[in-house]
Amino acid sequence: MAEYKAIHGFTVQNRTSDPVPTVAAWASGGNLNTARRGMGGNGIQTAAFIAGGYTGSNSATHEQYNGTAWTEVADINTARYQCNGMGTTSAALLASGDSPRILNELWDGSSWTEVADLNSNINARAGAGTSTAAIMAGGQPPDSSNVELWNGAAWTEVANMNTVKFGAAGAGTSTATLVMGGTPGAKAIVEQWNGASWTEIADLNTGRFNLVAAGTTADALAYSGGGANAPANFAETEIWNGTAWTEVSNLATARGEAASAGTSELALCSGGGATGGTAYINSTEEWANYSEPNSFLNTGQVFYRSDTGDMKVTLNVLGTGAWATGGTLNTAKVGGSSGGTQTALVYAGGYDGTSPGVTNTSETYNGTAWTEGNNLNTGRTGIGNGLGTATAQLAVAGVPNSVLVESYNGTSWSEISEVNTGRSELASSGTSTAGLAAAGTTGSVSALTELWNGSSWTEVADQNTARRQTSASGTQTASFLVSGETPPNNFKALVESWNGSSWTEIADLNDARANARTSGTTSAMLAYGGNTPPFTGNTESWNGSSWTEIANLSTGRSGSSSTPGGSSVLALAAGGSSPADPGVDTSTEEWTVPSTVTNTTITD
Repeated sequence: MAEYKAIHGFTVQNRTSDPVPTVAAWASGGNLNTARRGMGGNGIQTAAFIAGGYTGSNSATHEQYNGTAWTEVADINTARYQCNGMGTTSAALLASGDSPRILNELWDGSSWTEVADLNSNINARAGAGTSTAAIMAGGQPPDSSNVELWNGAAWTEVANMNTVKFGAAGAGTSTATLVMGGTPGAKAIVEQWNGASWTEIADLNTGRFNLVAAGTTADALAYSGGGANAPANFAETEIWNGTAWTEVSNLATARGEAASAGTSELALCSGGGATGGTAYINSTEEWANYSEPNSFLNTGQVFYRSDTGDMKVTLNVLGTGAWATGGTLNTAKVGGSSGGTQTALVYAGGYDGTSPGVTNTSETYNGTAWTEGNNLNTGRTGIGNGLGTATAQLAVAGVPNSVLVESYNGTSWSEISEVNTGRSELASSGTSTAGLAAAGTTGSVSALTELWNGSSWTEVADQNTARRQTSASGTQTASFLVSGETPPNNFKALVESWNGSSWTEIADLNDARANARTSGTTSAMLAYGGNTPPFTGNTESWNGSSWTEIANLSTGRSGSSSTPGGSSVLALAAGGSSPADPGVDTSTEEWTVPSTVTNTTITD
């Protein structure tokens, strides 16, 4: 039998006080003198430097930070951006850049001197280390897994990373490095270098590129992301404890191609580019993470209060969920493809309420507002309603009984391998490399299921009940197919569970409906909205065994966006058919269940 430590990763503690929350937050620092993106930077929070960058043209500007304000000092010799900074304010290395890509300069505290070139003519690399012992990894063009080490005099090519990427972030030293994120595909992949080889470790929670990082292989911080070609920038911050990444407080300003400095306890995020790449940021944010060893709240931690004789446990207690108003869509739509989370979601295609009404518009949500991006190649409605993320999504089939599939890479849509059976009003779930498409209509309702392996579709076991206007959430091997309709107007409360090989009917929804939407997993899911008729705002929560009716949407709607990367505590409903004129909505509602981490006495 496994011991408590093996299950939870920590032992029962003996304490004389309750653990307290960690203080981890960003605060405003001094502004840069020159707003720009794509700089190289490093140092500590109270003594940092950044050099180079892009202001509409390449910059040679070099600034240093004293913990309060930035001061311009001697420029670099060659203006450039997408460069990497390693070292301190008195001994720094500025490596690579967009042109020339192999150029390197050393700072001795008073001036910059050109030193030995890199071997590979690529840029947009991840870098870490010091002015005398540095590492550069990845890059483009072409997309590369190349790695080079600097010994203070020359660069040497060493073992490549496992994954080709550029626009990644690096943290650590030349012999113990983390490289995280990157593109193509806004990766969440993290690789660790031990001085001889690379090993893939736990992924980031949020895949992105042009992010920055600070810290070591045992204690790192990853933050920001996006850039000139991104549909939206990121404010997400994640902390690494040597085993897993945990999302913590976001930056106040989302940004891409910023500069970093410091550690996971005291870090800087300076400058960067706004979404679209035409606006440059001059603000600096300072990260502070204060906690005494073994004093912070750790969900699941059991401890004995020797001063009071109580046995206690730290629990994450969920409050009462509610829907709140979010940003307004630029184009009303129903029946489009949606992929992502409450704070990073793409909603594409659908019916816009006009004649003929089928739209190819694609919009991205950043948690506050919708931004128009590159359109689908083929406008259609009745698309599979939830497969992938905001940076790696599939739009599967649609009206009129199409076999067409398009793939989104965070910037644009491309046609890929078609489904075997053309249909519309279907459901989809999973990821852009391991997906599922089920049910729908081919002219008559369908029970077909097809699996996607990243290159082709394969027909597998049918559902028990053929239907259309369903919704799915989960993974390729564990999904629910929820609600639906068989003509004429036979609305379903039916739920079927997929285990990777077959479908099983489980507990029904409380209310039969078509075109509901879902968010979450097969152990904790939300089903919301739909057409009963009339349009409903009914919301139900699945706890692993049964459905419970909870707070309704403020606007009844059918065929809205879903959040396939969301959860039962964070979801989004945008657009959909509703009573609003002309019958297709532009409003967005955000579902949030508040949570509080609390220390609770264990009683009999």
